[in-house]
Amino acid sequence: MHQIVRAVISSLWLMAVILLGSCGNGLPHSSEVALMVTTAEATVATGGTISLNGDATGFTRSPIVRWWIEEAHDAGGDDCGYFEPLPTSPCKYGYVTFVSVTQFPSSATYYAPSQPGTYHLTFQATQSSEFDYLQKTAASTITVTP
Repeated sequence: MHQIVRAVISSLWLMAVILLGSCGNGLPHSSEVALMVTTAEATVATGGTISLNGDATGFTRSPIVRWWIEEAHDAGGDDCGYFEPLPTSPCKYGYVTFVSVTQFPSSATYYAPSQPGTYHLTFQATQSSEFDYLQKTAASTITVTP
């Protein structure tokens, strides 16, 4: 009986060492990463453009990035975020273009629609490891005026 208990304890100890040794997937903890969009709030005339920059602190490697317009994203289908140049299909919320998913920090340009309104541009950064990923978003509020 003593040998069985000893074998179980040894097995548990070995499993704990293996599990603890494999922890740490190379990703920072979510609370260590902060995303920001410059300009966080802006006003632009219909048909106008505004430049934005997305950046972050805390990632251990350059993340993969995306931009989109939240109203379009929530409506389903096209999220109105594109690589340059501008798309040929219309997007009633305007467009946001950026150069590459791997360019970080990321710059983007918002092309305002012909309809006034308030639109929310989302910047997303994702860092992944072999078995996990960390994803954060930040937003900019753009008011489009006539």
